[in-house]
Amino acid sequence: MRLIAVTNNQMTAERLIDTLLAIESSIDAVILREKSKTDAEVINLIEQLKESRFDASKIIVHGRADIAAMTGMDKVQLPGHGAPLPLVKQQFPALSFGRSVHSFEEAEAAYTAGAEWLLYGHVFATDSKEGLPPRGTEELFQIVESQPIPVYAIGGIQPKHLPALKQAGVAGVAVMSSIFGHDNPRKAADGYREVQNVTRG
Repeated sequence: MRLIAVTNNQMTAERLIDTLLAIESSIDAVILREKSKTDAEVINLIEQLKESRFDASKIIVHGRADIAAMTGMDKVQLPGHGAPLPLVKQQFPALSFGRSVHSFEEAEAAYTAGAEWLLYGHVFATDSKEGLPPRGTEELFQIVESQPIPVYAIGGIQPKHLPALKQAGVAGVAVMSSIFGHDNPRKAADGYREVQNVTRG
């Protein structure tokens, strides 16, 4: 299973870079979801990560194909309410796109439109979605069975959830608060990686 970190839009660029460098070896990818930062700040963040020798192949830009193209990144995570995927793919044919989905129907539509991976959630209760009931795993597993592209789970995912998700064929998990809200993000990321290593065995 792959472990994707999702930034929480609450850190300064300097602190975020330090955190990403600390957890780099424990994660497979990071979605830069820094919605409160200006375009220039996000571009500068990516350039600083590259200068710091962070593995650029692990960077997924949230929502902005133009920023990905300008900074030499090749992967974009489109939100569920984002631009029509066929149009974006036409404008940026060199990029790979994933789509965030919240239902079986949305997953089918995203795959038909050309998404190369899906991010489904929120699966379990999470502070970042306070007041919204979690969707659970039943629909997630139905999507995994029906779609031939990787499906990732997000929302309240803890290390204890990984074995059951892996057994059901979920490609990986995306984690925000449990890593970036932790006092020791490296330790938190390592906790997921340790369970992954056990399940791989």
